[in-house]
Amino acid sequence: MSLMMNHFLVSVRAIFTNHEKNFRRNLTNNDVNATWPKLPVALKKIAIDPTSDDYELMCSNYFVTGRPKLILRATTERDVIASIQYVKKIRENVSHSIPFSFRSGGHGISMASVNDGGIILDISQLNSVTVTDAEQGLVQVQAGAVWGDVAEALRPFNLIISSGDFGDTGVGGLATGGGIGLLVRRLGLTIDHIVSARLVTADGEIRVTDHQKYPDLFWGIRGGNSQLGMVTAFTFKASKLVEEKSDISLPFTVQTIESQTSNLTKFIQQWQSWITHASSKMSSNLMLTAENRNTVHINASNFWAGSINSDAKALFKSALSLSEVNKHQLETKSYAELVKAPHIPHSGQQPVFVKNILLDAMNANIGDIISKILVSPGIIGIEMRAIDGPLNTINADETAWHDRKAKVFLAMWLQKDTEPHAKEVFGPLQDLGTGVYSSYSSDLSIEESQRIWPEETGRKLRKLITKYDPQHLFNQGHYW
Repeated sequence: MSLMMNHFLVSVRAIFTNHEKNFRRNLTNNDVNATWPKLPVALKKIAIDPTSDDYELMCSNYFVTGRPKLILRATTERDVIASIQYVKKIRENVSHSIPFSFRSGGHGISMASVNDGGIILDISQLNSVTVTDAEQGLVQVQAGAVWGDVAEALRPFNLIISSGDFGDTGVGGLATGGGIGLLVRRLGLTIDHIVSARLVTADGEIRVTDHQKYPDLFWGIRGGNSQLGMVTAFTFKASKLVEEKSDISLPFTVQTIESQTSNLTKFIQQWQSWITHASSKMSSNLMLTAENRNTVHINASNFWAGSINSDAKALFKSALSLSEVNKHQLETKSYAELVKAPHIPHSGQQPVFVKNILLDAMNANIGDIISKILVSPGIIGIEMRAIDGPLNTINADETAWHDRKAKVFLAMWLQKDTEPHAKEVFGPLQDLGTGVYSSYSSDLSIEESQRIWPEETGRKLRKLITKYDPQHLFNQGHYW
């Protein structure tokens, strides 16, 4: 998630599937009102329903408020297994269209972590972070933890895991979807640092998966989201980035620039040349908004992994020459402070609709295309970030993340009430894309899933779903 703006998401319907194909349908009143199987004794202690005191705090994510019939707040892995078995019984005896959502941090832009009329399995209490081998950088993280708390727990060991860039984002959602963050140019995607994972599949079995054990599942959970089961814990290989002496553990120097340009095409070309030739210690995120039809406002955040030195100073100075600067600031803080988790209560307070593309190369006309989009009704802004580097060194068939040639990530943010026009407005950019980042898309259409997992990646993922979840229990959100 971007540090340059608040996080938004639009309310979306649940996606369901039958055995032949994916399809959408609204939950019927009969499904909601049908008599569900009796709740097992083991689940009563973790059950929250609309009459519970905690219901209003638990039924929303950051972007939208849901109205589930039941929330199961797991405190152990046994709770997860029992919850999955209960949902399976409901689907079999009542209706397959009753939605079943997973929630860890509740910040997924797909908005699939809450629903109406169904069940939410909340794993936010499964949130431990344990450094098992500081020398090797091995860290076990339960999927309900949030990334800001992970960074804080690793600070005493001078360790860091490439993750997103907002502290309240849950580990489970981001670590199965991909993981583009402040360290993507230095360390690549979060999924590329997973050593192993504990997964509860649709049959209620716990499977520990890595390159040797259930390698097909290990392939699928790295970029395939939660379509194969509920991951309860990951083992990551963390990194030690900064070798120079510093009073701050894992220092990051942050440059923020507010500027404007009347020639967006020229600015984008210069920005891409600047960041492409910059050290991998430098990351750059842009938010573009329309000041008027002739002027684009640029909010740039540039992050240097380390204390400021001569190399950093030179790069920061050259960044100031890319556009007409209005404000400029430099500060150094620890990585843990940079991504500190605010633990904001969820109330559906920031609903928007987000579309994105991955680009292998910049089109010469992309500035003109973006300028036209920015003045369209309901557009909040266009986010752009460089993602070249380690991401590009992994073979495309090693994980379920398809586009390993991507150099640039670009996302369009819209107001919720303009969602019906999103695809039309975004069309010219969509045509340029070579892929889509699932964790950053509110579009839950089958066409979007085809863009996320195209060709052989999609065929392999569908085959795995048939093998491990033939009844399509885990069919929320982006689904293939």
